[in-house]
Amino acid sequence: MKSNQQKQSKNPAQRLLSSSLLCALLSTAFSAGAADTLAARQEIGSADALIRSLVSQHANPNSNANARVAGSDDIAINKNQQFDNDITDYHFKDGVLSVSGKARGVANSTFYLKGTAKNLHGYLIKRDQKKAYEYSTDAKGIVSVTEVPISKVIPDLDEGWLKATTVNNLAGAIHPVYSTMALRQARHIGPYNNEDVTKLESKPGSAWVFYLNHSAVMSGTTPLNGVTKENMYRAWQIVADQYSMYNINITTNPAVYNAAKSANILRTGVINFVNQDGRSNAPLSSFGTTSAGTLYRNPSSGFDYGYGIGMTAAHEVGHQMGMNHDRGGSGGEYFEGIAAYQWGPIMGNYWMGANWASSRWTWSKGEYSTASNFEDDLRIMNVNESIPYVADDNPSGKNLAVDAAGNISPSTNFGQIEKTGDTDTFNFTVTGNGKLDLKIDPIEYFGMLDVDAKIYNSANTLVASSNKAVNRSAEFIGLNLSAGNYRLVIAGGAEGTPSNGFSNYSSLGYYGMKGSLVGSTPPVDVMLTSGVGLANQSASTGAWKYYAIDVPAGKTSVVFNINGANGDADLYSQLSVKPTTAAYKCKSDGATSIETCTVNAPAAGRYYLGVYAYSAFNTLTVKATVN
Repeated sequence: MKSNQQKQSKNPAQRLLSSSLLCALLSTAFSAGAADTLAARQEIGSADALIRSLVSQHANPNSNANARVAGSDDIAINKNQQFDNDITDYHFKDGVLSVSGKARGVANSTFYLKGTAKNLHGYLIKRDQKKAYEYSTDAKGIVSVTEVPISKVIPDLDEGWLKATTVNNLAGAIHPVYSTMALRQARHIGPYNNEDVTKLESKPGSAWVFYLNHSAVMSGTTPLNGVTKENMYRAWQIVADQYSMYNINITTNPAVYNAAKSANILRTGVINFVNQDGRSNAPLSSFGTTSAGTLYRNPSSGFDYGYGIGMTAAHEVGHQMGMNHDRGGSGGEYFEGIAAYQWGPIMGNYWMGANWASSRWTWSKGEYSTASNFEDDLRIMNVNESIPYVADDNPSGKNLAVDAAGNISPSTNFGQIEKTGDTDTFNFTVTGNGKLDLKIDPIEYFGMLDVDAKIYNSANTLVASSNKAVNRSAEFIGLNLSAGNYRLVIAGGAEGTPSNGFSNYSSLGYYGMKGSLVGSTPPVDVMLTSGVGLANQSASTGAWKYYAIDVPAGKTSVVFNINGANGDADLYSQLSVKPTTAAYKCKSDGATSIETCTVNAPAAGRYYLGVYAYSAFNTLTVKATVN
């Protein structure tokens, strides 16, 4: 069945769907006069039958609401107003269901259900009554409903906890500092640069989308309440940082969200900024539905709006992804982190790190000694919610980009550690007595990466290593290297022990490199400037001439061309290494010395242009243009 969404109509004949799957909830255990104690588990039929019932109702919204649905295992639709639900959003495709709505007649309520005939799961929440009900599916495919504490479904409700926890921690709070190497290597990296904050996207084109709906705290493109556009950018940026290892587009653009929701609501989520103060919260496991989290506008109290709201958003989105609090230590429900390593779980008490200059808040699987929640956060997002990791940007090694003067620039030397245990390799050659000065920084504003770097020689012997304690960077200063080939290997770092410190489990994110290498192999004859032709080039038959140009991230194309009146010059280009006639990104090898080739949507890095003299040429002009 094609994806559909049912929206409320003013015509009574088109009123919202009445959910038959709730009929069996209406036993005396759930009646309006029942005791306040949590009710026992109640079976309401097979998941397959409930799905077919909803499909039938969606196809025939005007059918008799009290009639039995054919093939529904005798599940009747009960009209008791206590548990009758209105469905406002509906999606059913390839056997997977997502419905959202509220309890009919209960304004401050939320209902959502998603899954397949093997595993339907969801909740009904009545906030004013402080009641919640969980739908779950057993191994036989039978769905049951159980009243549960509302704190299980909306973990962050205690207003007093926020005030008591933050009042003494926010004075003198230390905000993260952008690395000088943060140069837009990805869309979410680097300081605010006058972007339209209503159209931010971290991964444009991804089918997975999470929408930060800040329309209630904006007037057009201008934030309300004296909040700056830079604050709003940072709030979005922090969420993008925390989820950057996944192929999910964190966006503030409603058109992007609506398009993704129409295509497949199960790949989307939404959290709403609201223009009032309160305790931010989000319904558990509501990703894949339209049931939204809530971000309240609170006084900064030492955290600016962007930093405080951004951290809170990352935490609440975590709940929507299905993660509970990381508990333990003196923090109880919210683990307060380990001050000695300035580390804590983002699903714990991230406010406690307000005065840590090098704080790292990451996903967790309960490795610290006082943990009582052993959920694997990364697995929950990747497996339970089916959000894919981004592709490995360095699966088999790259050449370290070193210019003719020996400079190593972060605009062309950067990467991402995408998964636990991932490593990135950069190769380089020293021709004489060399010296390396190199710093490797995490470059995300509120990132998770702790950099570990090692250098090996051609015999695979470890030459040097660096993982600066409670600093997150790695650095090599005046490292003397003899002639030979070397590998720089970058990985997510760890400090202390997993029980008292942190492992590399969630040491993930982007890094950049800056420094110099004296005595390295000159990579090219000439560095080109975009759009500027280099004239009077010549070569004898069978010879190569090499050139290079650095291409930043986010460019649409790089065009290479040569123009000469004699001989036969052939054109080849390659990323990171010099091209050959067998290995290239693009080529042009016609019978003259007038050739052009283009690399569209180029990855950031150094592109090498090789000109091969099939027959001798002179007075040739070489040019590369980055668009």
